[in-house]
Amino acid sequence: MAQDGSKTAPADLGTRHEFHGVQPVLPVADAARAARYFCEVLGFELDFIAGEPPSYARVKKGDRSYGDPIYIRLWQCGRREPEPWRGEIVIHVGLDVDGLHEAYVKRGVRVIEPPTSQPWGLREFAIREPDGHVLRFCGYL
Repeated sequence: MAQDGSKTAPADLGTRHEFHGVQPVLPVADAARAARYFCEVLGFELDFIAGEPPSYARVKKGDRSYGDPIYIRLWQCGRREPEPWRGEIVIHVGLDVDGLHEAYVKRGVRVIEPPTSQPWGLREFAIREPDGHVLRFCGYL
């Protein structure tokens, strides 16, 4: 919002800059372990892992055939006590939400909310990954 209360964007924003997605950074206890979980259990690909021993990684899912890929950065910051709610990432996955849920259950993923059709037109379920973050997967009804 502009200083005068109007909703127009400042001249130097929205016209000279382009925004190309968001890459959340999740604090994790062990970057290598977290990357393995995202790849081997959740089906992401390892984009990179840095440090010796590894302390930072990025995983991705998607190939631009349907929108931009999803990138999640995993930052090793040592052991942290779990918090009641650490935040949530919503990942749109297309139409087969139930099939993805079933595949994750078979892999032992900790599902905290089963697939549910929501009044806002999405079917979604939520998981908690080993470092306590919630990932919510959704698709259109």
